[in-house]
Amino acid sequence: MKALVVFHDHGTGFLSRFLKPGFRHCFVAVRNGNYWIVIDGRYMPPAEVVAPADFDLAGFCRDKGFRVIETEQRATARRAPFVTANCVGCAKALLRLRAPFALTPYGLYKHLRRET
Repeated sequence: MKALVVFHDHGTGFLSRFLKPGFRHCFVAVRNGNYWIVIDGRYMPPAEVVAPADFDLAGFCRDKGFRVIETEQRATARRAPFVTANCVGCAKALLRLRAPFALTPYGLYKHLRRET
């Protein structure tokens, strides 16, 4: 399943000021059937349909100044000893990605850049 990981500077937590500018928060958008669904761990409810599948969501996010990595959801989930309870942990779980040293949005960005 096609997925986008979007990185931006709109962190909400107390510790976000210590993170790299431009990489203070991330969320995942997956294309499921006819729609793009955004899963963002900082909002309640955490998932919402935002656009039809033929909409260029990656281009839209890039036009807003966000960093976007286009990737795929992995076929099988890999087991990890723990998952952080932050936006990065949510993104890794949704992508079924095992990256034990990617604990911040910038760490996840670097890991995904190495894969592509």
